[in-house]
Amino acid sequence: MKQLYVLLVLWLTMGSAFGQNKVFGGHWYAGSEVGIFSNKTRMIVGELSKYSAGGSGVMPLYGFKIGRMLSPYLAVETGIYAQPLNMVYQYQYDYQRVTGAAPFHFIMFPVRLNYRLQVLSEQLEAQIGVGLQYVDTRNQLARESFSGSIVTPRHTSKDSLFYVGNVDIVRSSMINAEVSLGINWALSRRWTVSVFGRQAMGLANITRVEVDIRQNQEPVEKAEFTSRGSGFNLGLGIRYNLRK
Repeated sequence: MKQLYVLLVLWLTMGSAFGQNKVFGGHWYAGSEVGIFSNKTRMIVGELSKYSAGGSGVMPLYGFKIGRMLSPYLAVETGIYAQPLNMVYQYQYDYQRVTGAAPFHFIMFPVRLNYRLQVLSEQLEAQIGVGLQYVDTRNQLARESFSGSIVTPRHTSKDSLFYVGNVDIVRSSMINAEVSLGINWALSRRWTVSVFGRQAMGLANITRVEVDIRQNQEPVEKAEFTSRGSGFNLGLGIRYNLRK
């Protein structure tokens, strides 16, 4: 829900004035974007009183894009981005806690259709965008095992918490849908900077973490976490508007 609130704030700051502006004209443009990315880990197997999924925290996202103005109001663009993904989970019982994180780095290729929604001044405009993302995972490790133990002051090495697990990728590639809101500021007829919020919606699970935890002589506690490889991106961009 927090991501939707950010998009709503961007929408409310856009105002309501419609018009035309030649500052943003031009057939082709090229640029780059940087920002922060966050995603959610989902627990599909596990005891809720002991296991919990967490947010990813703040991860950097960056990429390059090229686009074409189809009309004064409509543009299409594509590019290549470094797509981070961080699966976070936590096990806590009594005084013992296991917090795990499985980072991944994918490549993402988007195709977007951007619509100039409102022109706020001679240099400022707002736009909305929709698109699809192709996420490639073939260069990632297919499966990796991990293990460890925790000894607290209350326990000995023979009376502690042990955990083992596996991290793997369940799909070699996938497609996400995305929606975005942004504000563009023309520094000149050639250079434009922008701030944007972009929400990607995964259509299928892409990564998985399985964890087994044994505390003392208790039965093994099992859990499984997944992620759809999507999330919310807030960032800044700059582009160069090419000549017609």
